[in-house]
Amino acid sequence: MSKYRGPIVALVVAIAIAFCTKSAPPHPTPNPAHTFSFAALGDAPYYWWEDLRYRILLRELDAHDLGFILHVGDIWWRPCSDAMYARTLRAFNARRAPVVYTPGDNEWTDCWEPGSGGYAPLERLEHIRQVFFTGRSRIPLVRQRELIENARWEHDGVVFATFDLPGTKNAMAPFPRRTAADDVAARRRTEAAAAWVRETFAAAANAPAVILAFHANPGFAAPRTDDYRSAYEPFLTAMEEEIARFAKPVLVIQGDDHEYLVDHPIPRLPNFTRLQVPGSPIVGWVRVFVTPRSANPFAFEQHVVPRTKYW
Repeated sequence: MSKYRGPIVALVVAIAIAFCTKSAPPHPTPNPAHTFSFAALGDAPYYWWEDLRYRILLRELDAHDLGFILHVGDIWWRPCSDAMYARTLRAFNARRAPVVYTPGDNEWTDCWEPGSGGYAPLERLEHIRQVFFTGRSRIPLVRQRELIENARWEHDGVVFATFDLPGTKNAMAPFPRRTAADDVAARRRTEAAAAWVRETFAAAANAPAVILAFHANPGFAAPRTDDYRSAYEPFLTAMEEEIARFAKPVLVIQGDDHEYLVDHPIPRLPNFTRLQVPGSPIVGWVRVFVTPRSANPFAFEQHVVPRTKYW
């Protein structure tokens, strides 16, 4: 390797960052009458070149009329260092719209991997709780007593809730030095999520719609005997029962699979819409428009930062 390669790469990155901070933001699309919008994103940036595009994405968010920004996890790939958490929190706090965040697998369940730092996942989860969930929120949030990272709020009558349900089999996949404490914590966290979804729908009895958000793709269409899907029980059963009972529009926002997708994954629940946000190698976000009292209240607008755009 040439001795000049490192300095050259650093110079290119510095120039790109300078352009990122100076170019004009895009012209925002206004919200239609009687409609509000928010941003949904996750699963990026993973690499330094995606980080450059992510800076553009953050500027785009600030240029739009958003009620809030909903991040469904995987705020990076690696490492799981304290500095990475602090950097992400600064970026969240600098946004014009408030950010509501729920954890993904990259920032805690997978932190045991050598490239991520070889951390104990439960220790990293506790650190996330201290960094992201103990401060004062810019919007009124109700937090679950059992799991402080699970939150609920209301916007124009629509009830929102987040759940700590990461990918990688909901922190139930084996890893070196896994202990019984990891198993117990995973079960308790999933049981708490099931209780939180029931509390959410009880609080939303008079709401026109409900929106739920978490990181994992739990395999909605898989049979109940599926090994991966079973890692998200009893939450999935509780969620499906409550959606059926609610009988009004419900949107579930998730990440994990990195492909933009809007569908109805459970045919017997026609009031259930799923949004899967894009992720690495795509650096993008989804603007979700909500018309609260409409029969079809959700509309979606995907935004992608082009792979060749660094300023």
